[in-house]
Amino acid sequence: MSSAKRVVIPFIIIAALGLGGCANQMDRKQATEDKARNVSGDVWATQNQIDATMVAMNNLLSADGPQLQQAFDHYSDEVDRLKKQATIVNEDGDYLRKQSESYLTKWQQQTNDIQNADLRNNSEQGRKTVRDRFTRAQDAYDQARTSLDRLIRNFEDIRTALRNDRTTRGVQAVARTDVVPTTEETADEVKAALRQVRTDSTALAEALSSSAPPLASSENTQDTNQSSDTYK
Repeated sequence: MSSAKRVVIPFIIIAALGLGGCANQMDRKQATEDKARNVSGDVWATQNQIDATMVAMNNLLSADGPQLQQAFDHYSDEVDRLKKQATIVNEDGDYLRKQSESYLTKWQQQTNDIQNADLRNNSEQGRKTVRDRFTRAQDAYDQARTSLDRLIRNFEDIRTALRNDRTTRGVQAVARTDVVPTTEETADEVKAALRQVRTDSTALAEALSSSAPPLASSENTQDTNQSSDTYK
């Protein structure tokens, strides 16, 4: 192998690795944007499931005699569906948190590589805008997670109480407690938090769509260009 070829090959490898890192960053950006834009479906499904569980709870607490078992079974099924839906929402939030940490860290590294002060400042401003959107979306998810966990605990308490005393007397005893108005209030809090999740996630998707982190450091770009000029 000639000495010229031995020199050219490392430059080709470096350029390929650099482009691969850029592609991964852009793929991560697109995947995060798509997830943020599409969480509305999970939010709507969760809100609808909350309503369905509330209806089942009210039907159960007004049931009597032979209707009790059927009403309890239906209520129990709705609680289980809500728990599954809550898991989906939590996974959405965890995904965005993980992506934000990786995406923004890489963006910061690339920004630090930019030699031109104006370009570096512009990149940093764009990163801060996206970072703020990530933070707001994550705060909304955290609020939704907390209130949703509290709502599910209320539903579980009702199920446990009536599992041990599935009689008219047991139902009336539960209905006389503050668990019903508390559950209704918590359900409203969850749905408000989920609406905020949808709003902030959409804003995050828009911020990602309009942002463009640096694809490579200016130093790497300069080196690659120099190598190309040398071996044309």
